[in-house]
Amino acid sequence: MSLDALYYRIISPRRNFYHVPLYLLFRVASIFYRFGLCLNRLAYRTGNFPTRSLPARVISVGNLTLGGTGKTPVVILIAQILRDNGFKPAILSRGYGGISQETVNVVCDGGQVLLSPEVAGDEPVMIAKRLKNIPVLTGRDRFCTGNYALEKFGVDTLILDDGYQHLALSRDLNILLLDQEKPLGNGRLFPAGELREPLQAVRRADAICLTRCSEGKDPGAQAILPDNLPVIKTALQLQSIVRLDDQEILDKTVLQDQPVAAFCGIARPGDFRTTLESAGVRVVFFRAFKDHHRYVMDDLKMLEKEARKAGAKYLVVSEKDSVKIDPSDFSLPVLKITVDMEILAGREGFIQLLLGK
Repeated sequence: MSLDALYYRIISPRRNFYHVPLYLLFRVASIFYRFGLCLNRLAYRTGNFPTRSLPARVISVGNLTLGGTGKTPVVILIAQILRDNGFKPAILSRGYGGISQETVNVVCDGGQVLLSPEVAGDEPVMIAKRLKNIPVLTGRDRFCTGNYALEKFGVDTLILDDGYQHLALSRDLNILLLDQEKPLGNGRLFPAGELREPLQAVRRADAICLTRCSEGKDPGAQAILPDNLPVIKTALQLQSIVRLDDQEILDKTVLQDQPVAAFCGIARPGDFRTTLESAGVRVVFFRAFKDHHRYVMDDLKMLEKEARKAGAKYLVVSEKDSVKIDPSDFSLPVLKITVDMEILAGREGFIQLLLGK
């Protein structure tokens, strides 16, 4: 069992009895974590920690919980909407998983991808490859990366990827993502739970984006939503199937009832498998690695061996993992799955918010 899996087992209500002592230790640690959060927020409210502003519109996308709630697809969607309406956006990311210690890293200059996933992180590189003509920058100080984007690329809007807790930079629009069914995880603060912040942090939001929505399911998030906030309902949809070697876009039906071996290193691997099975794919082997996993040759050999053993005709990876995979390392064809965030309800209001109307 991986450390990630062990952690989530410990904080789960279905934890084993021998995990209880560790869970109780986490509960104690969460008290100190809450105290630290309170001091941090107080420092910003009193001005001891400054919140700086940039001469451009700033849109933040983030969540309250650990793990994935669909931030990256939402960031891509926002960038596309702004671009299609005549704006010049840039995306600012911390670059989690990248090894670079530089203050500013230009992943994409609006023309070409300049950095590797090892240097800049897998998600920024994936975003850059998908959007291509929108600058993507990484760095811990979003004020510095934002200033650089404004000076070098002439952008007029900055999108903060995972910026809800980044209070050092003022924003004009704060979009909070909540999972429809489990908006607060197990309801407890880290490390005893999945919450990065207490529930009261919802008040900082200007709009709520419910992710993983589906018909016939009662949204668990509804009870915690403020009455005065606009709510957008979204769901992930299969966008395309692409051969990794030559980037040929295949018909979406090419994998229907075909035996495939799938693997990924994302926060919610079950979503990836569900997307495949919903498209009629027969998954005969599935391997989930930890989020942001760096693949080594032993991983690749194991995957090929298990895929052939299971009778798979294809290897299928998530778009995020595809930027770290060389298809020439496999003898089986390697395909990547791309997904888009589809707005199910509240589209027009959402667009008006993004455009500042």
